[in-house]
Amino acid sequence: MAGSADAHTRPAPRRCREATFRRHRRHVDGERGAALVEMALVLPLLLLIVFGIIEFGTTYSNYIGLRDGVRNAARSGAVGNFGQSESCGLEDADEASVSIQRLMCLTKRQTGLDQNAVRVKIFSANSTFTGPGTFAKNDALIICAQVPTKAVTGFLGTALTGKTLRTKVAMRIERSDIVATAGEEDPPPGENWSWCTYQALAV
Repeated sequence: MAGSADAHTRPAPRRCREATFRRHRRHVDGERGAALVEMALVLPLLLLIVFGIIEFGTTYSNYIGLRDGVRNAARSGAVGNFGQSESCGLEDADEASVSIQRLMCLTKRQTGLDQNAVRVKIFSANSTFTGPGTFAKNDALIICAQVPTKAVTGFLGTALTGKTLRTKVAMRIERSDIVATAGEEDPPPGENWSWCTYQALAV
């Protein structure tokens, strides 16, 4: 009889293990479901942060390139080094002298950005920035440039659409033999050159 009773009770541990396994599996499945829900909530925010960092970093890098390129070109122009070529796809800059057209192209190349997107204006102001100059010695050589921003990832395209990077640099002309005529390209669509004047540089 004792052996028979033992035979009837042997499956009990197996049933307990199965019940425990089912409870554990339900617990694991519940944790997985909760993790998926958390991921679905966090992932959009994480992507926004990551892509935002990429877009901000790229835009800031482009601005630094634009600023440095304009500064380097202005420094070259101030000592009479206008570059060697005026063939860079200038947009309606025919009124500028050949030397200024070459300096425009040099400016575009110095930025390291898309030359077709960068637009340049070059002119001169007198030494006190109270009136226009003639590119004479001690006059100021002023270069302005602007380029539209664009999204790299496409994730924040609406935030960057219609925005423009701008910069303006003035250098004192060191040569007395510069003969040049100011000029400007057509600005990017929807933009203008009203911000690019010598008045804003007066001290």
